[in-house]
Amino acid sequence: MRNFALTAATLVLLGFQTGPSQAVEDYTPHVRQSIETYIRPAFDRFAAAAGELPKAVEATCATPDTTTKSAFAEAYTNVIVSFGGVSFLRFGPLIEDHRLDRLAFMPDPRGITQRQIRKSLAEVDQSLTDAATLAGKSVALQGLTALQLVAFDKEAKVVLDGSDEMGAFTCAYAKAIAENVANISGALRTAWHKPDGYSATLLDPQSGTGHIRSPKEAIETIFNSLVTGLIVIRDQEILPTVGDEIKKARASRFPFSRSANGIAYVTAEMEGIRDALNAAGFETALPENFAWILPSLKFEFDNGIDTLKGIDGPIRTELKTEAVYHQLNLFYIISGSLRDTMALELAGALDLSGGFNALDGD
Repeated sequence: MRNFALTAATLVLLGFQTGPSQAVEDYTPHVRQSIETYIRPAFDRFAAAAGELPKAVEATCATPDTTTKSAFAEAYTNVIVSFGGVSFLRFGPLIEDHRLDRLAFMPDPRGITQRQIRKSLAEVDQSLTDAATLAGKSVALQGLTALQLVAFDKEAKVVLDGSDEMGAFTCAYAKAIAENVANISGALRTAWHKPDGYSATLLDPQSGTGHIRSPKEAIETIFNSLVTGLIVIRDQEILPTVGDEIKKARASRFPFSRSANGIAYVTAEMEGIRDALNAAGFETALPENFAWILPSLKFEFDNGIDTLKGIDGPIRTELKTEAVYHQLNLFYIISGSLRDTMALELAGALDLSGGFNALDGD
């Protein structure tokens, strides 16, 4: 589903052609800064936001009025934004136990989530209403993408309402999804904070506790996840949405567009990748003749984020207007430039390499 091995391999070959500028003496400080300054706080924020979601579902279902629905929509947006800040960290705890797919099954071009949910709702499958049972079901039936289909209509209006029998069942399912997301986010937070957890694998690779064998491989794991994140944004989220012309644009392919959270999510991804890059503190590792790279990346990130924030109106309803389509297409170009600068120029300057295999065979 997420197989972009050809794109990744092309980047790696190009990266090798640039050649390293010099060997970095010790990558460990950059690994530690990445974990302590960005990764752990980002997963903390995600867990905190997700922890509020079950209560918001319950309140809306009990009293489905303007106040509770607005509060649920806000809580859902908070989770989407905080998830965007970690979803690109596709290694270690996030990919163990299929957590990433269980949190958000996407891309889903064939509409598997919608088909499975419709079937389960038609059958009134009571096993959907228990978070523990739900966790063992198809990844398409659990997570934020499933909750979006259950909780929002095509106009991004909250439809949770437990006042009748079917509504009560749907609400119980929605609450189980929210609890499952909260449980997964809590497990992720714990995994990153455990002294002998995945952080130890990155910080002390010589201990033999994992597949990472050196500080260089540890920082490459983190760095490659940032580049992979840009590939996902460009190739999985934007390209299927804009197509090759406005007539072929498909708003339904944009992540979280049904709830009108698409721009917020992609913006959070971009800001997360930028902030994770800054947290690594690579400026101290760059020789003077490559010092231009990080300011150049800052400019490109800011340009891309400003372009997203300048989009007026939800993608679901506004994509085929000339102005919105142009903005999103411009962002597609910017994201490609960012990917190349990071994967080629910065990786070469830092003597980093890798297979970008977070997407390979997935």
